[in-house]
Amino acid sequence: MIATSGLTALALAATLIARRGIAGAARRAPVAIRLRLLYTLVASLLLLRLIQEVWPAWPVTAAMMMTAIWLPFATVRLAEELVRRHAPRIVKLVALGGSLLLSLLPLTLGLIWTEHAVMALAIFQAVMILCVLVLLLRNRHDVTPMERQAADLFALALLLAIPLVLSDFQFLFPNLPVRGGVFAALIMVLATSRLTTGHGRPAWLMLDLLIMLAGAGLPMLVMQRKGMSLPTATLLPVAACVSAMVALVLLIERFAEQKETGLVHALARLSPEAKRRDILAAHPLLSAGYLIETAQLDDLPGETLRNLARYLLISADALPSDPIEAEAARDMLDRYAASHLLRLSVDPPQFLAIAASGLSGARIDDELTIAVRLLENLS
Repeated sequence: MIATSGLTALALAATLIARRGIAGAARRAPVAIRLRLLYTLVASLLLLRLIQEVWPAWPVTAAMMMTAIWLPFATVRLAEELVRRHAPRIVKLVALGGSLLLSLLPLTLGLIWTEHAVMALAIFQAVMILCVLVLLLRNRHDVTPMERQAADLFALALLLAIPLVLSDFQFLFPNLPVRGGVFAALIMVLATSRLTTGHGRPAWLMLDLLIMLAGAGLPMLVMQRKGMSLPTATLLPVAACVSAMVALVLLIERFAEQKETGLVHALARLSPEAKRRDILAAHPLLSAGYLIETAQLDDLPGETLRNLARYLLISADALPSDPIEAEAARDMLDRYAASHLLRLSVDPPQFLAIAASGLSGARIDDELTIAVRLLENLS
């Protein structure tokens, strides 16, 4: 009981830290708005779990079920923003209709405790996760490489979450010493928090999970060194709490490292004598950019390249109106896994490929335009 409560409390703290960490992005980026809603629902569900352990009353259980019922719908809305595509109408109807229909169950005293009602919720959650996976994987090639990596990361997190979420249903797995729903929440938060750092790749999530597993193995190693032994029913909850603690530390460090200041603030702090290299080093977004020289684009027609150099800023959402120029720009974005191309020079054409996170929002275009105006006049 104590281990379960501790595990839930650690996951709740991790979710609240992540929710707080994206508060700034949620004011300007659609992806962050949907992500914050998902964090809110997950945090509410975890908090209700803690309350239920000390006050197992019907209103708490009803609220907990209601929150779990609407989680799939919020997940669908986040997936739509990640791939910038609407889910098929049938998926939306099933998500909304299923959520509304199941929401009636917690209000009915006779159905809330039945195995059939809980089974219906489990099936609904599993079906909606599969629908979200199809949405993410089917449309992953219609977005920029940066957005594609974010979609792949979210898809991996959902795949890992399916068995963990199902383990929360006791009628399916009655004798588990540790339930996996809390870890599903932790994996989801770890994965989506990666989007804010620019490292939104599945490999980075796997690294986080390996670190968590290493933390879980620490108690076993210590007890083995001291010649101690504990029954599996006791050892697993301890290892689970340690791994959750590791995840919490990872999230604290991740959001503590984020700069609260934006690109414009970083540029404003430069001295009047700043050179191009100083501007590029002023902010992580610019310093991580890739310089594209004219010689690297010799496969593109010279006239097309010169026409592209007429634009200060090119992005997947702001392509040239000419179809040939738009296709060339899209090819450059894909080639360098970039979300934006910044013009550094017109003659000869020279660009800086930038990979901005999907949480950056529309304001990043204005900030990058200011950076371009500074960069192209310096050497």
